[in-house]
Amino acid sequence: MPGRTLAHPPAHQPDSLFESCSWFYALCREYLFRDHTPEISRALFPSAGPAPGTRVLELGCGPGFYACRLSQEYPQIHTTGVDLSRRLLARAKSRAASRSLQNCTFAHGDAHSLPDDSNSVDAIVVSRLFLIVANREAVLGEIFRVLRPGGRCFIAEPTSGFRTRIPLGCMWLLSKVTNSPAGRYREPRQADVMSAPDFSALIHSQPWGEVDLQYDGWYQYAVCEKRAEALIDSAWLERRVEWRAV
Repeated sequence: MPGRTLAHPPAHQPDSLFESCSWFYALCREYLFRDHTPEISRALFPSAGPAPGTRVLELGCGPGFYACRLSQEYPQIHTTGVDLSRRLLARAKSRAASRSLQNCTFAHGDAHSLPDDSNSVDAIVVSRLFLIVANREAVLGEIFRVLRPGGRCFIAEPTSGFRTRIPLGCMWLLSKVTNSPAGRYREPRQADVMSAPDFSALIHSQPWGEVDLQYDGWYQYAVCEKRAEALIDSAWLERRVEWRAV
């Protein structure tokens, strides 16, 4: 995939719960989490459907649920799922292969620093990712950067603290049973659920052309469109430099 040259990661990275408990997270994604495919389709694609060659990213794709769903529903597009967990990516690739999806690929990567060129992606899907990322504004900044002018992103984040924290809490418990109690993981001890004002503030940290925020009993959603010619002031550029330094 063409794009920027990234710095080499540190020699040792903390272990990940999504590696040691990948099977459990895949079960949660399949049977516990809500399927937002209809909402994603309506938000990202016009009534006529996506144009041939439309490029879609699913960030924090896990087992590739949406990347595969969208590729199957729209064979004229190409989806790429990006995740840090290699075991979940292996499940995603197996999922795509079992459905004979030639227009669906997966890549190991960090949403904080995507390898894609600026203004190169038509649409982005993000579900439940901001619960666990280290720097939310940096991730949203990357989403804004790689989207082409006129491109859209769909973001879904849970609103229920107790229900949302169950999967990650169970993964921590499973890790104590299956691994050394002294093991350390890069994920937080519990999922960090955003309030409606915090979610709105995060979304509006980028100079979108259009933003549609919606809420229901369990989720909050943002559909954001990058304006044709984004006007980025110097203060916003300075914040981008600070995020890169974190």
